[in-house]
Formats: sequence, structure tokens, C-alpha cells
Amino acid sequence: MIQSPRCHFVPIIDRHFPEVIAMYGELDSNKYIRPIRELHPDKYVAFLQSKVKLHQSGEGYFWSVFNREHGFIGTANFNQFASLNIEHVGIHLSRSIWGQGFGKEIGEALCRFAKSAGRSVVHAIIEEGNLASIRIFEGLGFRLHERKEISGDDLRIYKLDLDAQVY
Repeated sequence: MIQSPRCHFVPIIDRHFPEVIAMYGELDSNKYIRPIRELHPDKYVAFLQSKVKLHQSGEGYFWSVFNREHGFIGTANFNQFASLNIEHVGIHLSRSIWGQGFGKEIGEALCRFAKSAGRSVVHAIIEEGNLASIRIFEGLGFRLHERKEISGDDLRIYKLDLDAQVY
């Protein structure tokens, strides 16, 4: 299990699906996340089951994130971005906790995890216009590495040298 000062991360399981799906349904929740944005809501369970299998196989990690005060607050991931063949971290937060510093805290925990897993570099892939994510990851020390258009989305690929960071 991963922990941060206010949160704990647990591998996603079927019992978490209702809370995750409710988050996916929040206004603007999926505006910048193509894989979820393009899913019909009746496909969310299959999508989440694929994340459970990914985590169980060790080929990637997908966590539900909880806070003592708020309960479920979002998801976090560390896995391969197939189109670019790079490992990346990602954060998806419930609208009710936006603007409270959880993104940075979760991002720091993800970077610590990646470093403890022996990685020296990690990426964040952010859709153009997602200013909140850009602020979070730039605040963590990620630097713009390149811009790419993939499947019609303009993406910013950020890179962080984990050996040069202290978390």
C-alpha cells in the first residue's frame, strides 16, 4: 500500500467500482481523459476490470485513493502508455476535493513509488488545455519534454528525472 500525509492508496477492486464510476460521471471529470471520455457508461465496469487485471499482473498499477475525512477521493496509476512506449503516472480526482492540494500530494507519492520500483525517469501525459494537471506536474518538477498529436488529441509529454528529485 502507498501512503501520503492525508491519503492511502489501495489496489482497485470490484468493491470500489461504484465510487469510481460515480466520479467518472461528474461534470468535467473526463474532459481530458480520452479512454474514459469515449466510453459509454455501460462499458465502465469492463474498463475497470481491465485495470484490476493490469494491477494483479504487475504490468501496471491502478489504485483507488482514500482520505480519512472524505473517503474515496480518486484514482492514481503508474503504467505503460502504449502509444508512446513510456511509463507514466496519472491522477484522477473527485470534483469535491479539487483545489485542496491532493493532486500534488498524490503525485509526490506516485513519484516515490516509481523511484522505489527502480525507475530513474517517469512521465506524465497531459492533454493540451488541462491547466490543473499542468500546474500539478510542473509543480512536482516535471518538465515539458515534447508535444505530440495522438488519436486527434494534442498531448504534452512531461518528463521527470527521479534521481534529481527529493520526495
